[in-house]
Amino acid sequence: MSDSKPPKEGSKAWKKNEKTIAKNPALRELRDIQQGFKPSSTISSFDNSPEYKENFDKIDWTKREEAIKPKFRTKINGRYTDEE
Repeated sequence: MSDSKPPKEGSKAWKKNEKTIAKNPALRELRDIQQGFKPSSTISSFDNSPEYKENFDKIDWTKREEAIKPKFRTKINGRYTDEE
């Protein structure tokens, strides 16, 4: 067994490890459990009802208003596509 110690927080090796952990959900879950947190890969919100979980993917998370589509015409072979 080696006597290696984990890198100090803020060092280059620590930052590299954190970057790797952030990209891999399994490693992220293990780190969260080891630090005493609830795994972050699950839905954690105030409402854990079955209805909320079923419709979670339908939530529109954008806060911007819907943009107006640009009004332009396209021409193919010298004719506008909306003429036919």
